[in-house]
Amino acid sequence: MRKVGRLLVGLVGLAAVALAGWSISIGPAAVWRVLTHGTTTVWDHLEYPGRELRPSPYPDPWLVSAEPRQPPDVLVEGVAVPLVSLLTDRDTLAFLVIDGGELVYEWYAPDHGADEPSMVFSVTKSIFSLLLGAAINDGLIGSVDDAVSVYLPELADSGFDTVTLEDLLRMDSNMDYVEDDNPFGIHVEFNYTPRLTAGILALQLRDEPDPEFRYKSGDNALLGLILDRALGDETITGYLQERLWNPLGAENSGMWSTDHDRGLERTWCCLATTARDLARFGHLILREGDWRGQQLLPASWLEASFEPGFSADRWPSDYDSSPLVNYGYEWWLTEDARVAIGKGGQYLYVDPVRDMVIVRLGETQGDLGWVDVLRQVAEATK
Repeated sequence: MRKVGRLLVGLVGLAAVALAGWSISIGPAAVWRVLTHGTTTVWDHLEYPGRELRPSPYPDPWLVSAEPRQPPDVLVEGVAVPLVSLLTDRDTLAFLVIDGGELVYEWYAPDHGADEPSMVFSVTKSIFSLLLGAAINDGLIGSVDDAVSVYLPELADSGFDTVTLEDLLRMDSNMDYVEDDNPFGIHVEFNYTPRLTAGILALQLRDEPDPEFRYKSGDNALLGLILDRALGDETITGYLQERLWNPLGAENSGMWSTDHDRGLERTWCCLATTARDLARFGHLILREGDWRGQQLLPASWLEASFEPGFSADRWPSDYDSSPLVNYGYEWWLTEDARVAIGKGGQYLYVDPVRDMVIVRLGETQGDLGWVDVLRQVAEATK
């Protein structure tokens, strides 16, 4: 029994040491959030601090088609499967199709309504990219060719005087940021820390340049701090509200999570919105920045946003079997669409060829290649 007791004491000691090391690595407040809230979910906006996006004072409901489309069958591993079955069986919360500006198909999980926002995770990056284009157009930020150190001079000594805003938009900064779920790693720290600004200002570059595209949320986090500085007393959420959310006629509330009360927005992950309001950003892209006759974004910004950022020799071979063929200004590119993608199967699919926007929101990915499914839906709907 004494041996068992000593073993238990030893295990408790090891656990205490591991917890202490973890706390040192990502910070005690971040550890507490991980332990009390667990892994990130699409309901995180209900758990963490954030800023509310209010419904637009000029609501602009979607025109509902007089002839709603029937949900098609789609091929999954060579087998035709009814779309509704995929939505039901793959943890989908919301699915809608906008064709030529009309809402032609809409589906929601039984316990999820059209007016209920959920987290869209990294789809947030793509929306933020549009907002950054607005800030450049408004003269708050000079150019994508500006060095990071122009806006964050304290990072000049860390080598960011040679990194441009365009490098960050394309995730081509060579930043020493590893995107994984390692509980001791920087990505988990950024997702949970209440001291985000300090973490961003501690970012470093790698010694050697990246030979190929490497996805990393740290690039977007750095852009978030730059925009926050450029806005002065206005918040990023407030700027989104006035600059895009209100003019687009958003019908529902949303939320942008922050690191602490009245803190900095987590611009890479943490916007919560409804499927209908998310679709507005896709339709804005299809109309080259124009919304009901008001030019909200320069067409030139959108054109640059969807230019492939990487040459063939720098596009990872891991994507050879994927419909994703390149990366623009925080948008994924396929052969015929621009796609915003978030953890757990959040998708904003913009098809300029067919003048169509498709949104899929879910609690999980559901073990399915959704980009190919969305392409099939677009083809069948048109």
